[in-house]
Amino acid sequence: MGIAAAIAVALWWKHRAASVSPAVPKPIAAVEKTGSARPNAAPIEQGSAEVPFVPNNVKDGRPLTGTVTDASGGAVAGAHIEAGDARALTGTDGKYTMLVKEGTLLVSAASPDYAPQSRYVVVGAAGATADFSLVPGGVIEGIVRDEKTREPVAGAAVMTTRHRVMAGADGRFRITGLKPGAYELEARASGRTTKKPTIVGLGVAEQVADVEILVGAGPVVRGVVVDEQGTPVAGVNVSTFRGDEATGPSDAKGNFMIEGLAPGRYMVMGSGDGFVPHGGAAFELADKDVDGVRVVVRKGVKVRGHVEPRQVCEVRLDFDDKMLSPREMPMLVSPTTTDANGEFELPAASPLPYVIAARCASGDQGSEKVTLAPGMPDVTVHVAPGASIAGRVVDGSGKPVAAVTVMAAPRSGSERTVIVNGLVTSGAQVITGADGKFELKGLSAATYHVSVLDRGKPLPMKQDVTLTLGATDHKTGVELAVERPDGTISGTVVGADGQPIADAWVSVRQDIEDLIGGMGSGAESRMVTVQETDDGSGPDREYAPALTDEHGHFEIHGLPRTPWTVVAEAQHGALRGRLPKVTPDANVTVKALGITELRGIVHGAAGVFTVELDGPTRQQRSFASADGSFSFPRVDPGPYDVHVTSSAGNGEAKVEVVAGKQAMVEVTLASNAIVTGTVVDAQGKPVGGAGITIVPDTGAGGVRISIEGPPPMTNADGTFRIEAKAGPSALAVLTQPRPTIKRGLSLTAGQTLDVGTIKVE
Repeated sequence: MGIAAAIAVALWWKHRAASVSPAVPKPIAAVEKTGSARPNAAPIEQGSAEVPFVPNNVKDGRPLTGTVTDASGGAVAGAHIEAGDARALTGTDGKYTMLVKEGTLLVSAASPDYAPQSRYVVVGAAGATADFSLVPGGVIEGIVRDEKTREPVAGAAVMTTRHRVMAGADGRFRITGLKPGAYELEARASGRTTKKPTIVGLGVAEQVADVEILVGAGPVVRGVVVDEQGTPVAGVNVSTFRGDEATGPSDAKGNFMIEGLAPGRYMVMGSGDGFVPHGGAAFELADKDVDGVRVVVRKGVKVRGHVEPRQVCEVRLDFDDKMLSPREMPMLVSPTTTDANGEFELPAASPLPYVIAARCASGDQGSEKVTLAPGMPDVTVHVAPGASIAGRVVDGSGKPVAAVTVMAAPRSGSERTVIVNGLVTSGAQVITGADGKFELKGLSAATYHVSVLDRGKPLPMKQDVTLTLGATDHKTGVELAVERPDGTISGTVVGADGQPIADAWVSVRQDIEDLIGGMGSGAESRMVTVQETDDGSGPDREYAPALTDEHGHFEIHGLPRTPWTVVAEAQHGALRGRLPKVTPDANVTVKALGITELRGIVHGAAGVFTVELDGPTRQQRSFASADGSFSFPRVDPGPYDVHVTSSAGNGEAKVEVVAGKQAMVEVTLASNAIVTGTVVDAQGKPVGGAGITIVPDTGAGGVRISIEGPPPMTNADGTFRIEAKAGPSALAVLTQPRPTIKRGLSLTAGQTLDVGTIKVE
């Protein structure tokens, strides 16, 4: 196996409200609508009013009926149902009836006291049925106070992992629709932030009131926004990749300030008022203010134009692998849809060479190479009938599989996958009909890997399918054989004494590795961009969890036969258990044990250090304690590898966490090794802004690269300096369409290794 044959690259961009986001293609033949009583199914902020829900039906439509119940089987009255353009409310018996269009529709159910759910349903001439079992939601209420004065803090943002609400003028907040378990609450307001999360445990449909969250002043980050010539720029919004924003746009002198950040390593970028990011500025925040952060932006160019012949199409701005600087690759704008007259306007982008690509519902497609420049004329994208893939999805018995997603991902040696909140969203996608048939239209000439998804997750296929299309090729009769998503995971939840636990909450989830592994691919390498948002927006297509009965028994149905992690929580989140790599159909026993605290000391730490736990619980946090102390308040029992990274060095240790007992670990840092060099292109010219990373080299046939957050970048002259853990290593330059790898590096702690010139294609 060659090096490229086993390269897997994962770029993790985590943010709450990023100003720059990767392009996420949407299905053209079946565009999703979010169904909720609230916009985008997001939690209602304190003091805001709900949007009125007005039931309506489609004239001369087909009947869609169903029943909405909770986990105990009780009817949920007044639940809001959306299916395409139609809306309905459930009655006192939890039932609803509505008229909808024929075809494949995304049906959503939501109620203020429950977590929303949605799934695809195929509506035929006789109509369809869509039943929902909603998760009873708990409620957390409380107040945000200043840690010194104890006065309420008005307008504070209160956050859990997937919820964000605003406190009212009296500092009080309310979060609804919460699943059972334990929640870590943080708050931020006017330069003040929580120093330590407040942990609240919730039972099924439980309401916890009078929760107090304390906030206090923290260090401040100050800097200036400048253009490429170093001139200060006003009116630019500065934010971190995590979504933290400056207190306001940069002032007349380009100055900005960000307050309320927790200790850690950050990269900030600027955008707005016609300017776009031009690289990022990195800094490390401990317990002191950081001054002099310099954020560089460049004047962006908005692209206007139309498709010809004029029609409705999705238009996106793609980078040109051969022409675009690696610095600009994460800065692509989201796609847009033309109006009825075929006209479009794309958000501002860097003045560089791009490809404007259009894919139309009619099956037309086309692209135009452009170099963005101020004052450029409108662009005409000529579209013509494109290639297509048509066929059907069947199960092992040859029966059609309806309401699943067929995805065709283009590849040229490598394959790019975009995952947003656990859902695969990349490639061209379309939903199968009642007969399992599909047609992907408007495809350009390329080699495609074709796969099948259910609720955004891969279904196991009988064989890998790769098709090569010419510009007007129409592949028909393509049969995709999959395992029907009708697997079941059942079992029993028991405590440390082996006795069954009633009313435990059991759910299934899939980690990124299992998600990617289930997709299959013959590609030489795969680049995966993962975006996690924690604002609770978008349809909830998780598989419905289950409550254990009086015998501790549970069953979860309708699962693809891929590996899942089964998680059980009981006693208001005080007990938790998990089993990884469970494949339906399986009957398992999940032992729920006491959650405990893991504390530690890092010897030799200076400034900010990052601790990563690798074990039953996987967590990563940054700390800035003077004595090197750190704490994770909620970890599952079991063995852990503890990894510490910092500018002062790296360290590792092992620890066994015992249920109900506080665990302690000590980690001693060893000095980092330093790697320097220069990156040039095929013509020997310096490549600035290229991502660089060092990964362990195990000597196996391939190299796996995983990055969380933006990587270090080469300087304008192509030079770089990067610190890493000592040992056998490989250097990766994150070029497109695949990384450039230099293996066989032997790094020594405290010493510098110059790798010379790295030439990239």
